[in-house]
Amino acid sequence: MVKHFKTGIVAGLLAVSLSGVAQAEAEYKLTFSTYWPTSYNYLIDPIFSFAEKVKERSNGRVEIEVFHSKQLFGGKEEFGALERGDIDMSAPMDTYNTGSIPELGIASMPFLWPSPRAMQTSLDAGLWDLGVNQAMEARGVKVLNVAAGGPYQLYGKGFEIRKPSDLKGKKIAVSGSAASRAMELVGASPTSMSSGDLYVALQRGTIDATSRPLITGIGRKLYEVLDHITVVNMSYFSTALAINLDTWNKLPADIQAIMQEAANERGQQQLEMLEAYMAEAEGLFEKNKVNYHVASKDELAGFQTAVAPVYDWWKGQVADGDKYIEFARKNQ
Repeated sequence: MVKHFKTGIVAGLLAVSLSGVAQAEAEYKLTFSTYWPTSYNYLIDPIFSFAEKVKERSNGRVEIEVFHSKQLFGGKEEFGALERGDIDMSAPMDTYNTGSIPELGIASMPFLWPSPRAMQTSLDAGLWDLGVNQAMEARGVKVLNVAAGGPYQLYGKGFEIRKPSDLKGKKIAVSGSAASRAMELVGASPTSMSSGDLYVALQRGTIDATSRPLITGIGRKLYEVLDHITVVNMSYFSTALAINLDTWNKLPADIQAIMQEAANERGQQQLEMLEAYMAEAEGLFEKNKVNYHVASKDELAGFQTAVAPVYDWWKGQVADGDKYIEFARKNQ
């Protein structure tokens, strides 16, 4: 008997078909939802690979349908859908879920990690085992893997960003409360905005700048509506490969082992693709006539000093904040 998990909500919608060689009908059919568009390749391609590996290694016993580009849920809705069991799997972004689990804000601490690999080292060492994984499980979500999603850079329309004062009085779109606090400290006027709204906001002059990863600038074609980017690696985001706990507990041990192995490989693939993406980004932006500037050591020091109070602010919001910060600094 085929076991369908949470598939009623997706009836009639198109999904990505992950077919391989001819195999027996799947015993377990799972629904995976992500809001990422296919242009976010280093984030979504490892998800497709994960699903393909699980199908192949289980000899077709497991089939995972991947719905992308908000076909089912937006980024802020995914964790709730996973909790409720409306979907079986997702890759929720930490920034969207700090209200439910405040400790997830550790990724947004400014200049905590110099590179994605340093962040991944902290994650692999057990950063989320300090309490995040347990909090998610208490909410009915099992985390199989967590991977670095990429650092945030500074984008400007019509002006260069070399020092904190360059942002004074500017309207800047950010993601998350820690980023808002950081921008307030440099005298900017932050506003929360989803990545899908940035293009029009920049085009119309609703905002002057934004703090976003490189993949947003390229994947959302922001290079068409702005002309300056400063690479600072100010903060990060991470993505969890997660499954509804009830769904997980219904799977046999051998299938769980296959999925865990493939999930770990997804994390490594994402890191490698992210590093390659960052190495190629300068050429992509310059090809589109965007001034691409990598902040100097002195310039970085200026930003670090300006936003340092974010740490005390965050520790005042999160009871175990010190524990997370210390662990991250020691394990990178």
